[in-house]
Amino acid sequence: MSVAFESPSPTPYGHQNPHSSNDAYFRQLSTNVQRPSTQPINGTNIHQEFFNAIQTRHTGQSPLVLVTSENRPSSRSPVQKSPPPTFPIEPINCEDLQSLLESDTKDHILLIDVRSFLQFSYSHIQYSINIAVPSTILRRPSFTIEKVYTAIVSNSERERLQQWKTYDQIIIYDQSSEILSDQCSARFLASKFDLAGYHGRLSYLKGGFELFKRTFPFMCDSGTRSNLQHKGESGMSLKLPSNHKPMSLGPLTVPAQDVCNPFFSNIRQNEELGMGPIKDRIPVRLPSGSSLDSNTDINLPNTPRCINISTYNHSGYTVRAPEWLKAILSLDGPKHLAEMYEKLERAEQKRLQNIVSYHSKHSHSNPSEFPLSIVAGIEKGALNRYTNIWPFEYSRVKLHRKGDSGDYVNASYIQYVSQPSQDINILPDVSEASLRTMRFPDSKTDIFRRYISTQGPLPTTFEDFWNVVWEQNSRVLVMLTKEEEMHKIKCHRYWPTSIGQTVNYGQSNVTLLSRTIESIDSQNQEDCIIISQLEISQPNQGRRRLTHFQYTGWNDFGVPDSPIGTLRLVGLADESQTLYEEHGGAGPMIVHCSAGCGRSGAFCAIDTAIQRLSKSLTQDVLFETIARFREQRVSMVQTMRQFVFCYEAICWWLLGYGELPVSDRDLSSEEESDHEELMCVDNKRHFQDGH
Repeated sequence: MSVAFESPSPTPYGHQNPHSSNDAYFRQLSTNVQRPSTQPINGTNIHQEFFNAIQTRHTGQSPLVLVTSENRPSSRSPVQKSPPPTFPIEPINCEDLQSLLESDTKDHILLIDVRSFLQFSYSHIQYSINIAVPSTILRRPSFTIEKVYTAIVSNSERERLQQWKTYDQIIIYDQSSEILSDQCSARFLASKFDLAGYHGRLSYLKGGFELFKRTFPFMCDSGTRSNLQHKGESGMSLKLPSNHKPMSLGPLTVPAQDVCNPFFSNIRQNEELGMGPIKDRIPVRLPSGSSLDSNTDINLPNTPRCINISTYNHSGYTVRAPEWLKAILSLDGPKHLAEMYEKLERAEQKRLQNIVSYHSKHSHSNPSEFPLSIVAGIEKGALNRYTNIWPFEYSRVKLHRKGDSGDYVNASYIQYVSQPSQDINILPDVSEASLRTMRFPDSKTDIFRRYISTQGPLPTTFEDFWNVVWEQNSRVLVMLTKEEEMHKIKCHRYWPTSIGQTVNYGQSNVTLLSRTIESIDSQNQEDCIIISQLEISQPNQGRRRLTHFQYTGWNDFGVPDSPIGTLRLVGLADESQTLYEEHGGAGPMIVHCSAGCGRSGAFCAIDTAIQRLSKSLTQDVLFETIARFREQRVSMVQTMRQFVFCYEAICWWLLGYGELPVSDRDLSSEEESDHEELMCVDNKRHFQDGH
């Protein structure tokens, strides 16, 4: 990702580094699976099933179980003794820890469990807090003790950790270590305290949790956390049923304490923001031949589009940039953009942490009580292309015709709606405006375009995808990915390949009527827009025409070489959608890339911002639009490069590239006289058969 942490190797802006590890954040699922016949989550076991599902989807294994003396392999390699530590950390035996926990001085001890969240939730030593951060993150010098705070969701436990300097002794334990190895989480965490200036005693529990529980089982909580009465808040728990028995996995291939923590690793920002403030600085690119003057106005060699912010001079035209655009284009603009993007990222990080925290404490997922529930996405894991992109319950698209997968499809309604000043957020992580527009989608106050943002269909979801198209009466489909990028499948082909061919997808019959290709860059054959006219029918339901746009000039996690192709696509999709709406009506425009968040979010944000800016140029509407979209689907506009590209596209649009929205193209004679020196170029194209 293009931020200070783990940035890809430097490449020209707009080009994806073929060796980047960005795809690690999106863990693709195997597509060679049969359509699952999944059952609803058992309400009484919601906690265990929820986290088992996360663990299974994240690691590709069965749910994690404890390794005890009963199921530990009989043959084990001898423990290699690590070199003497460079900081003082001494062992403490189980008997001494038990005495401390039963003494009056227990409040002066900070007891930390570094095992995985699932192990901790199954059973742990009383009064301990859980810090389950992967050792690959803890080992980074820049991941300071302050960064560790962000990995703890429980407010009470975070407060306890933040007071670490006041404790007389910090004791860390893992699963079963007799001696701490150089590369274990306990040693890395202890070094954080030492480097931060801790002056008390640093200790680790010899024999770990396994030996302590075997010796003092009455000092261990099973399935629930200690109430921490002195802090006034109970921690999180899975509330496992009393008859729950873990599955037997056989030998673990990695140390138990290094198993990925689903709480930490499934929230992208935990890793990406763990290195501190974003330090990357990405400037907005201007068109060739343009320049900034001393007032941060933009000089152009050609005639800009008819937007009343330009004047003519002897060398061409000068666009008087609005104040918000000047801030973006100034010398401090890249820093300002990074700060805005980080604000979005930290808001989403907190939102997702609160979601997982809620699910760990509550056994229900009633949308009216918790609109941001992601249980449906977890339950139907095999229907998701990626393991960390789940739709929120209140904004997810639900199938009317329920099949084996119920009403689930990984798709979300996306729509900007203004937030009146008198409205109050009923939840800290989602605005009343977003809740209202999803609750009453046909409200007259919702004047901006409604989209469906979804993942690239899988073979197991082709039927569901076309059912959504039919049920929602969608007529315009926008595809922002190639089928394969960098030798990875990003989207399976879900439409017919030959003109005249009809393919059956369950109840839907889809026919390819025509296909045309519009080149964007004559020097790059892969930068083009493929326009397909389709017809869909269902038994006894008639036929409908659709238009499918595929833009091939935008690779995953990257940005196009210029905004020209994106602006052209926005204009074509807007024109098609408007004409369909005027001739018989049309439902939401369906937009997808691979995951249905990064490129899809950027497209929806640019299109909506253009609609808003065509009415008024006085304020920066893009940031507000993206923030609202992120309330409705995870990671809409996912990377900082994509975020900057959105501003770049809007800047180029203001300078005359792309088109005005169809609804704003026809000017009255009075408006034409006001802009007589600014000739509007209407690039309206003739629609072919199929519209």
